Amino acid sequence: MNQEIKTHGVTERHINNSEQDRIIEELTRDGFSLVRGCLLKEEVDYASRRLDEIYGAQVQEFGEDNIGLIHDRHIVRSMLAFDDFFLHRIACNECLLEIVKRVIGNNLSLSSQVGILNPPSGELYQTAWHRELQYQHFTISRPIALQTLFAIEPFNEVTGGTFFIPGSHLHEMFPSEEYVHKHEVQIICEPGDTVIFDALAYHRAGVNRSNSIRRAINNLYTVPLIQQQINFSRMMGGRFADDPFLSGLLGYRWQTADSVIQWRREHLQRKLSV
Repeated sequence: MNQEIKTHGVTERHINNSEQDRIIEELTRDGFSLVRGCLLKEEVDYASRRLDEIYGAQVQEFGEDNIGLIHDRHIVRSMLAFDDFFLHRIACNECLLEIVKRVIGNNLSLSSQVGILNPPSGELYQTAWHRELQYQHFTISRPIALQTLFAIEPFNEVTGGTFFIPGSHLHEMFPSEEYVHKHEVQIICEPGDTVIFDALAYHRAGVNRSNSIRRAINNLYTVPLIQQQINFSRMMGGRFADDPFLSGLLGYRWQTADSVIQWRREHLQRKLSV
């Protein structure tokens, strides 16, 4: 049991009343937090198999050479449009979604969902340090985008678990090389665990030195003012458009109107349906 922390001259302090509170404190201070056991073993096994199947179908559709030309090998995109499992158990995972809502609010959008198939001895472009909101050098008082990174294989020194720079979401500039080497932290976790992190926190994938693929799933949640990477609402073909929450998550509610009259009709329809 941890010894009580004594203070002197402290009149304000953070108190955690739940596990969610603890995760959110880590998330806001360090920029990331590890959440254990978000998926059951059978769900991990299903996700692993479906990631490979959907990626195979996407490669066949677009062409192996073309995938390589746009540097998109080993990346599976928008799985929820191909299998509802990736909507209900991944994008809407109950371990994480309430945390996302508490941090960025109930009005949120799923900007992107990707599966990452990190091959043995392979080095993806994600091994370079980056923010998910790329090319942005600013800080903000409250998070506007969060990510959930599901481990489908073990994350460790051999498989190439993701690295973070703690607190980097609070600073505009990328730190010096000396600082990075001294302070970088690698995530060690098991299949089914998930890292939730601020999209402005600098992170990178590790190099997979094992003999097997390291699979992971990344979801990016944003406030609606940030445009979706891929238009999920069109891919879903109208499914879930009438769901009060999913219509926002999938982007139906946030589409740009084509005209003034369309904008007014949509707002009138929402008003009349209340």
